[in-house]
Amino acid sequence: MYVLEFREDGVYFKLTSNPSDLTESDKRKIIQRLKRKKLEGLQLNTLFQAIYKHDAQDAKIAHAQPDVAVDEEMTIRVSSDQMQAFVTFLPPEGGKSLSQQDILRLLKEASVIYGINYGLLNEIVSEKPYEQEILIAQGTPSRNGQDATLKFHIELNKKATPKIYEDGQIDYRLLDTIENVTKGQLLVSMIPPTSGVSGTTVSNKQIPAKPGKSINLPKGKNTEFTDDKLGILASIGGKAELLDKKVHVFIVHEIRDNVDNSTGNIDFVGNVVINGNVMSGFEVKAGGFIEVRGVVEGAVLIADGNVVLKRGMQGMGKGSIVSGGNVVARFIESGNVSAKGDVISEAIMHSNVHCGGKIIVAGKKGLIAGGKLHAGKGISAFTIGSPMATYTALEVGVDPEIRKEHDFLKKDLDNMENEIKKAEQILHLLGKMEVSGQPLPLDKQLLKVKVKNTLNDSIAKLEEAKIRIFELEETILSVAESKVSASKTVYPGVTVAIGLSSFRVKDIVEFVTFKREHGEIRPASYQSI
Repeated sequence: MYVLEFREDGVYFKLTSNPSDLTESDKRKIIQRLKRKKLEGLQLNTLFQAIYKHDAQDAKIAHAQPDVAVDEEMTIRVSSDQMQAFVTFLPPEGGKSLSQQDILRLLKEASVIYGINYGLLNEIVSEKPYEQEILIAQGTPSRNGQDATLKFHIELNKKATPKIYEDGQIDYRLLDTIENVTKGQLLVSMIPPTSGVSGTTVSNKQIPAKPGKSINLPKGKNTEFTDDKLGILASIGGKAELLDKKVHVFIVHEIRDNVDNSTGNIDFVGNVVINGNVMSGFEVKAGGFIEVRGVVEGAVLIADGNVVLKRGMQGMGKGSIVSGGNVVARFIESGNVSAKGDVISEAIMHSNVHCGGKIIVAGKKGLIAGGKLHAGKGISAFTIGSPMATYTALEVGVDPEIRKEHDFLKKDLDNMENEIKKAEQILHLLGKMEVSGQPLPLDKQLLKVKVKNTLNDSIAKLEEAKIRIFELEETILSVAESKVSASKTVYPGVTVAIGLSSFRVKDIVEFVTFKREHGEIRPASYQSI
């Protein structure tokens, strides 16, 4: 690149490279090297002309003086944030090279004592990359703590999305818009904030970390904290909603208008209140009560509690109500009703009604006409049937399922007694063979064991059946006191069944009560049930 000669009359400089091949960085390095020689009387102007103009003649840049050896040097630069340290090596000019111990000493003097790259340092000692800035040490940055976050274990503010089946069919009645939750269910949990990790500069100074921020759990109505205060539980069963940035659980789900395509089917663990109608083809399920302030068409209502229809049911032959409590409706027409409790209405027409309690039809009409009605504890109305002799079947007393079970067990009882007799006969014959002194063959011995086991099982089942039959008969007798009463008129076409007896009304009767006496149903003067 250049030649420097120390002659008797001075120090001469000659550029050996073409100036056009030199970069500005190369030229600055040449000047820096010459300055390191600490030449006395250095004529910089002459040096610059020799470098930049490339005079072919040797340029005298200083007066005569001895050539002084220059040791290898290392400069250190530390970044302003104290997180990085850089070194630059300058080659020796006839002087000593820096050892690894020298480099570490110089770094320590510059307060660079942390994050030193010793692997790189070993490489540098063996072969130094001169006049290049090298990252030799790096600090560890601090890591700020993570802010607390909330994890929702439920889906809030559901969008009305119809159900799509595997075959591609879409059911717009199954929109799944209610987030049902049970008591004790985890609704929201908090992932706590972290404290973070402190960092270290190349001078081994600690950099404190900023801790994460905490967050308040969105506890709303009917919710409670977990024991560790890091979660929210539902304190009741109901629907979960996010309102005003808080999670609430409501026991009542209210529909402002009709149950139709805009709402889809309703399936809720609590109570359901519907301000409009329930349109045909839709289904409403509730773990509590259902109250409909409009009309129920050919829809299905299923409730663990009571069902109240403020305006009644026009079932169209396909509407049905299943209630774990009472059913109260202004009217029931062409519907199917099943209730564990009572059914109370102003009119029941052409419907199938079954309840474990009483059927009470009163109010303005108090009419039962058409259909089949069964009540465990009695039926009462103003008018039953119609002048057109509409077929109307009323049944009170024992539930048909109870009667069916009773008849089945009675028949099965006879079969079990016959099986026991056959088993006893077989054991008797085998016993005679043993008494005769003849040993029983192996197959007879196995038969004896099998028959004995069958006999024991049959005897146990027989006793269980007798106990159950007794219980059922007690139930049948207890409900045989149930009555059917009409405070006005009963028309022909009406049949009355109480317990195991039945009665067909052939003539108009008024102010009458049908009850069972001595195994027969007899009409008597009106009695309230």
